[in-house]
Amino acid sequence: MPIDGETKIVAIVGDPIAQAKSPELFNALFERHAVNAVLIPLHVPPAKLGAVLDGLRGVVNLAGVVVTVPHKIAAVAYATDLSAAARQTGGANCLRRETDGTWSGAMFDGIGFVKGLDACKHVVRNKSVLLVGTGGAGAGVAHALVDAGVASLDLFDSNTESLQRLEDALRSRGGTTLIRRSTPSAQPMHDLIVNATPCGMHAGDPLPIDLTGAGPDAVVADLIMKPAQTRLLEGAKARGLATHLGRHLLESSVATMAAFLRLVP
Repeated sequence: MPIDGETKIVAIVGDPIAQAKSPELFNALFERHAVNAVLIPLHVPPAKLGAVLDGLRGVVNLAGVVVTVPHKIAAVAYATDLSAAARQTGGANCLRRETDGTWSGAMFDGIGFVKGLDACKHVVRNKSVLLVGTGGAGAGVAHALVDAGVASLDLFDSNTESLQRLEDALRSRGGTTLIRRSTPSAQPMHDLIVNATPCGMHAGDPLPIDLTGAGPDAVVADLIMKPAQTRLLEGAKARGLATHLGRHLLESSVATMAAFLRLVP
């Protein structure tokens, strides 16, 4: 669909941004629904996030902003209103521009991840999970896994402040899921092993998780979308383990995010 004076704009902000798959998926969705909208990538360093979001508030034909690494936690500070998931996780991956120029924030990473697992027939209820990375995406995934009824959730992050914040938030919910602090090493009891860190996005990155102790039936998931086959997933495949690609999260949440932005039904 050609861009014209009536086109609704959506931006995705991140640092880096070259790895983002959102333009491809969102623009394909707009094409399928014959929606006059386009999503464009903006490379925004953390120090410039506030200035960029303040400026975008004044763009009347801007529908909203998709938020990716490393801005998901910081983005909530700019939202006047937050969805339940955004409040719960302390992060937002989508900001909707309201008619008065304020932002409404929401978090779809967690539900998108769980929906993606379900679509690939990976059951999480009553399973044991190792989650490495407790930032914006990791927090969203953690809460969604608890909502989905996992039996235990082992957490690791080299950022102890982020780790403690998520531990406290999960324990404050109550419920039956066992929350534990762990190491970035898979154990035979782990049914699902998840990398929610950016480690693996660049050539030469170290492995974020040691798979040496993983059981033969474990599923290894990586939230990174580019490269599609990270070193972690390649290592899992070499061990004969099932793998789950990062694209499944976004593919399972694009339509919901576009609906939040009031661009599709």
